[in-house]
Amino acid sequence: MTQQVSRRLAGLFATALLGVLAVVGLAVSSLGVVPLIAYAAAVLGLLAALVRRARALQRPAGQTCSCCTSTVFDPVEVR
Repeated sequence: MTQQVSRRLAGLFATALLGVLAVVGLAVSSLGVVPLIAYAAAVLGLLAALVRRARALQRPAGQTCSCCTSTVFDPVEVR
């Protein structure tokens, strides 16, 4: 259930962020075409970086880190 709540919260945040970006885009459009193109390029670059980061953060269930292939269910070896 926690996974579902966090996805729902992320969806709400993304929707709010897109709304803010759209309103700022409308404000920038009143300045002319060149600033609007620069703003759109900046927003698309930021969006691409966020998507790459989100994909990098996704891990399989039970895996606690990305530095190894062990999971939380593997037996502990005491040396």
